[in-house]
Amino acid sequence: MILETSNWTPYYKLNELGQRAMAQQTYEPLISLDKKTFCANYAYNNVYQHRNGYTKEVVDWFFENEIKYFLKFQNQSWCPEIVDIDRTQLKVFFKWQGNTCNEIIYSGQQLENYCPDWKNQLQYIMTDCYDLGTYKLTMYPHCHYIFDGQLKTFDMYGCVDTDSPWIPKYAMDGIVHETARFRLDETDSNDTHYNLEKMFKRSMSTHVKWGDEDLNWLYIKMFGTADA
Repeated sequence: MILETSNWTPYYKLNELGQRAMAQQTYEPLISLDKKTFCANYAYNNVYQHRNGYTKEVVDWFFENEIKYFLKFQNQSWCPEIVDIDRTQLKVFFKWQGNTCNEIIYSGQQLENYCPDWKNQLQYIMTDCYDLGTYKLTMYPHCHYIFDGQLKTFDMYGCVDTDSPWIPKYAMDGIVHETARFRLDETDSNDTHYNLEKMFKRSMSTHVKWGDEDLNWLYIKMFGTADA
């Protein structure tokens, strides 16, 4: 299947001030004109990403990681349905519906009006990933959307195995914004790799915000302590 995306709309999240901002530093996010399909475009020459660290090597690594975990989770109820994977053009397509949780929260609306039990569903997603041997670091509201009352999560590029949570330094260095460099200082590393286990736990316990609320409540439920 060949899907033409030249006239698709780039996706920009809302920041805490309700202003449009880049959703992530990894791929070009595109939404079809009928808003039913999302494209994660990992083509190196896309117009959305334009940083010095955004090299082909970085893009290729995360494209393969995206595919690995998207296929791993494809049968889970919270995983979007894959429409197509274009390995030649480095694009992943999946079914889409409506706005992300980010757009609901930061436009002054209430998630409960769209998904009354969103917290229980988020807990199920993160716990299910963990039980399947995966830390999913992309746990932000702009990495989730609601499909017929079901919370869905995407951005599978941000996953690592719990029994081997190491990622090449060049890959992480290539996608972490300078304002978030301190996050890398918080995690363990060797000469060539970062160990993202601590980053995952610090993200959940402290750094990730859904509106005015962090996810420490979820960290406590999963790991039984408030200390990451």
